[in-house]
Parts: sequence; C-alpha cells; structure tokens
Amino acid sequence: MILTTSVELCTAVLGLFLALPLIALARQRKANAWLGMFVLSLSLLSLTDCLRTLGVYERFPQLWGLCDWPLAAIGTFYYLYVRAMTGPGNGRRQCWHALPLALWLVLMMQVRISGSPWLPMWLFLLSFQLVAVGYAAAVLYRLHVYRRRLRESYSSTKNRDLAWLTWLTWLTVVIIALLALWLPAVLFGELGAWILIAGRLAVLYFAGWYGMRQAVVFLPPAPAQSVPAPAPLARAAAGDGKYAHSGMTQAAQQLIGERLARRAANEDDHLDSEVKLTDLAARIGTSPQLLSQYLNHVQGVNFFDYINGLRVAHVQKMMRVPAGAGQPLMDLAFGAGFNSRSTFNAAFKKMSGVAPSAWRKLHVRTSGPIG
Repeated sequence: MILTTSVELCTAVLGLFLALPLIALARQRKANAWLGMFVLSLSLLSLTDCLRTLGVYERFPQLWGLCDWPLAAIGTFYYLYVRAMTGPGNGRRQCWHALPLALWLVLMMQVRISGSPWLPMWLFLLSFQLVAVGYAAAVLYRLHVYRRRLRESYSSTKNRDLAWLTWLTWLTVVIIALLALWLPAVLFGELGAWILIAGRLAVLYFAGWYGMRQAVVFLPPAPAQSVPAPAPLARAAAGDGKYAHSGMTQAAQQLIGERLARRAANEDDHLDSEVKLTDLAARIGTSPQLLSQYLNHVQGVNFFDYINGLRVAHVQKMMRVPAGAGQPLMDLAFGAGFNSRSTFNAAFKKMSGVAPSAWRKLHVRTSGPIG
C-alpha cells in the first residue's frame, strides 16, 4: 500500500510538472492550454487517490472534493484539445462545455451547506464518468472526420493523422470504465491500483511526448470560389446539374479537367512527397475547394488517392525500364514521392489489386545473361 501510494504521488507530481509548461506555452499554441488542463486533471485525480488512501479526507472532511473536480472537466478539456488540434478552434460558442464543471461546483456548494448531497455521491460520480465517455466518443468521431478531410488536402498523412490521439482516447475510455465499475478495487485489489497507475502514466506519456511534438494541421476552409475561365467556356451553362449551388460551373469543371490532365502529363508534381492540394490548385489556377470538388465528384477520388495513383503509375513505369528494373521497390517508392512503406504498399494494392512484388513478377520480364 505504501508503495502504490508513493507511485501515485509521483504520478501526480509528474503530471503537475508536465502540465505547467504546457499551460505556459499556450501563447505559442492555444491547443497547449487544453492539453495542459487535461494533464493537470490526471495529476489531481492521482493526488486525490493519495489523499483518500492516507485518510486525509477522513481527518479533514472540508478538503473533500477540492481535487475531485477534474472528474467533471477531464472529458471537456480533452475534447477541446482535440478540437483545437483538428482545426475548428474554440470560441465563445464552446462555453456550454463548462456545464459539467459548473454542476460539480453547485454540488460542492450544496454539500458544504447541507452536509450531504441530495443524491448518492456514487451516482454523481458515475454520471460524470459517463459524460467523459461521451466526450471520448465525440473525439473518436471528430478524429474520423478529420482524417477523411486530411486525405482531401494532403498527399501524405505522415505526422498529420493524429493516430496517437485515437490510441490515447481508447486508453482514457478504459481507465474511465475501470473507475466507473470499481473493478480494480473489487476484483483485483492492490493489482487494480497498479493497473490504474500504469494507465495514467501511459496517458501522461502519450499526452506529453506526442502532444508537445505534434503541430497543428490547417485544412482548407469549405467555401468554394469560382475558377477563372476563358470567354468561350464562360458562356457554357452555369449553375446546371449537381454543381448548381457549389460555385462549380460546367465550364469550370471542363477547364479544371483539361488543366489537370495537362499538368499530370507534363509535370511531376507527385514526385514531391509533401505536395498539397493548395499547391496543385495554385499551379493549375483554381481554388483548393473547387479542385477538391472536381476530384471527388468527377474523378471519384480524393486528393490523397489521386496523387498516390500517379505515384503508383510512376513506380510501375520505372519497373519496366532498364534503369529501374533492378532497383529495390522502396527505392522506387521513395523516388516516386512516397515517404513510408505502409502507405506505398496500401496505395499500390488499392490501385493495382496486388502487392508491388507480385505486380513486378507478373508484368516485368527479365532475361538472363547471354553466353
């Protein structure tokens, strides 16, 4: 018991030392403030477990609840952090997310005045934990939408997909579920305390190591603007069909297609591993929104798949020529603009139906030496 209490106290101190710099760096990146408050919440929850184990609340009941308020706010802080990282930001409209914390403060005042809550405390605690699980579900949905939009704007999702946040979310849900069901204390005894400590340390590691290193990714806004078109095309029917309310005219659609095809035939934009939707849109003289709309509705692909399709075609071409026939597959992949083995293999199999090595065996014919 002494050992677990000591480790819980160390976890609380570690979280505190991690939270303070994050909050101090909020001027450089606003998302740091929410991440810092989330880490501070974990720190205080570990501290309150220490105080409860040491019997501090029994001797000083007036201190009860001072370190428990993160139960009502941890989900909010985490959601607002993810929201800040994925683009929308947090304005005044997000003030309603403070309602769980406000309810907790009202509850604490009622307990101080009357001496006991008007409902069993375990019911309040369970309710706040369910609210935190609800926020975690909202985070998972937001990350799903974010990754889908990411593929509309970037040809490479490396260091941008926030996959670590998905793992962190599931880990947080598991910790909250264990707390809500009291499984550690009832079923595992002291082992349960170690499970919770390990979980909190893992969350602090993910939040600290990845959170401070991850840059905010800015996605193009949704509104579309018209593409400039030559006079003959501008006289085509505008506002007809499925582009009637989107800013895309039939003339603009045709012009974007022509410029995109000409660009793909004469330039090698796809060889740039970091080429973005905004880059290609500027090069063909249109807006990122209209280019994305054209790729989605006319070609039936997002920007990520469009560029990686060109890269796969480039690799296949290089396999067939003498200069590339004997090169390792990953050398060809990196030369075509891919920056990871997993992305290359997934894109190649999606575009061609087989793995790169299998495609090479089927389509590349090599002859042995003469003599």
